[in-house]
Amino acid sequence: MGAIGLFVPGFSASAQDNEEIAGYTIVAEDPAGPHTVQLQVSPASPIVGTSRFAVRVRDKVTGVDVDNAFVRLYATPSEKGKKQYSPALNSPFDPIYYLAQLDLEHVGVWAIDVEVDSELGSGRTVMSIQVQPRQRSGSGNDWGSGLFILVILAFATVSYTHLRAHETEAELVCR
Repeated sequence: MGAIGLFVPGFSASAQDNEEIAGYTIVAEDPAGPHTVQLQVSPASPIVGTSRFAVRVRDKVTGVDVDNAFVRLYATPSEKGKKQYSPALNSPFDPIYYLAQLDLEHVGVWAIDVEVDSELGSGRTVMSIQVQPRQRSGSGNDWGSGLFILVILAFATVSYTHLRAHETEAELVCR
């Protein structure tokens, strides 16, 4: 399964150096050639499925954000599965963050390679994330269980009312 770029509005280009985007968590900040690369991921605790990434690229010497870079993300599972790729794209509305999404198909540690090319030069860094399984049952599905019980009770109430109405109608016809 491939990956696609993603645009997510709602955060300001005037963000502080280590400010997380709402719903994201900072994975790491590492040097990559002439750049400093900060990687953020959403959800904050990645689970099997689609994860969103935000990459911030700065000049390693001056600390100034680089808004005209080519950024590529690769995600490689440590045990099984295929390497994923996505270009990370920024927007004229928020040129600081380069956004991408990748389909992380298996539980375990994934290596996230970030490659950056800009007028400063090229660089590459590798960071890792731990992908957790999706919760399908057990803890965390109280709302689903409660909703199921309410639907069953509503169905039983409607059925009982319908049967009682037909019984009353039959008694009136027999008289």
